[in-house]
Amino acid sequence: MTESMGNTPSPRPITAQDKQLYKEEYHHGVDLFKRALNEYSTADEVHKKDAFREVMDRALQVLNDTARGLKRTDLLAQNSKIREDFDSYQASQKDTEKTQLVKDLDQADKSV
Repeated sequence: MTESMGNTPSPRPITAQDKQLYKEEYHHGVDLFKRALNEYSTADEVHKKDAFREVMDRALQVLNDTARGLKRTDLLAQNSKIREDFDSYQASQKDTEKTQLVKDLDQADKSV
């Protein structure tokens, strides 16, 4: 029993049920990111900010995983924009950066 290299099974199509589960997971990831962002922006202690940053990193990973599961390159691009805006917000701590980040999260959430 030998397997030939490079022969990977074709990906199975997404069922309607899978698609719905991915969408729910994406919405949950956006909600989690936004809640952690609000807590992050009001936290005074470094260890709390670190904990909320970790939650947002994990939420963004969920967003990326679900976008891949949905086979949505547009969502992956939106997730990259969310990451860029979050990095900018962390560097500047300006409300304008946070506002843009929230807009991007809302846009991504609505596009699912």
